[in-house]
Amino acid sequence: MIFWSKSSPPKRLLPAVAKTSKHPKDSKAAKAAKTTRAAKAETFIPAGKSSLNAVRNGQSVTISWQADLSGAKIKKIDVSKSPTGKITNRNPIATLEPGATSYKDTLPDENACSYWVRFTDVNGKFQEIGPARVDIDKAGSANYIKLADIYKISITRTDDQAVLKWDFPEDQYSGIRVVRALRLIPSPFKTGANAKPVVKTVERKSQYTDALGNPNSVYWYWFRITTKSGAIVDRGPIKAEYAGR
Repeated sequence: MIFWSKSSPPKRLLPAVAKTSKHPKDSKAAKAAKTTRAAKAETFIPAGKSSLNAVRNGQSVTISWQADLSGAKIKKIDVSKSPTGKITNRNPIATLEPGATSYKDTLPDENACSYWVRFTDVNGKFQEIGPARVDIDKAGSANYIKLADIYKISITRTDDQAVLKWDFPEDQYSGIRVVRALRLIPSPFKTGANAKPVVKTVERKSQYTDALGNPNSVYWYWFRITTKSGAIVDRGPIKAEYAGR
């Protein structure tokens, strides 16, 4: 039997719940995640034993690197690029074989950008070098080849569906991924991005019909195109437009 004091009104009894820390950084899950990230990042290239250079010639940039990897068994090399120079605003542009020492990138415009190279070993541990920056092309980009002219994509819609058509250059592709969102987002292919997967394929020329949920919504699409040589090309955002508009 439970007795209530006259000076204190009865309080409603609620189910017991687990207490959560007011500081997520102090939670066991956060600490475990932090430990895991720290374990994956490792310095296996001796200090002073690496270099990264990027040389621009108009639209083309040649990225070259040297690194003493004698103490590591490398699985792959990733090259990434940022149009702002910030590491948080970069995107992958190539995944290369362990013995690669250079990569040639094609820029979409005359603006400056920065590059990083990541070495990942067979155990998933990695080390990065960079950034290496290239300056703006003072001659401008009026004569640059446009990605839209090489990787052709058209997207038309009705109230209920969108039809995606693409025609890419003759090449071997290891993967073509398409995602969509209801608004413009900066990095749609990053983990946790609010973008819905649409289709995956390796066909360089094809089409796909995507069912839409709301005739009043605007739909944006992005393509990530990966060749078997390791080059990664991103196209988008592309808005699904009603035919005839």
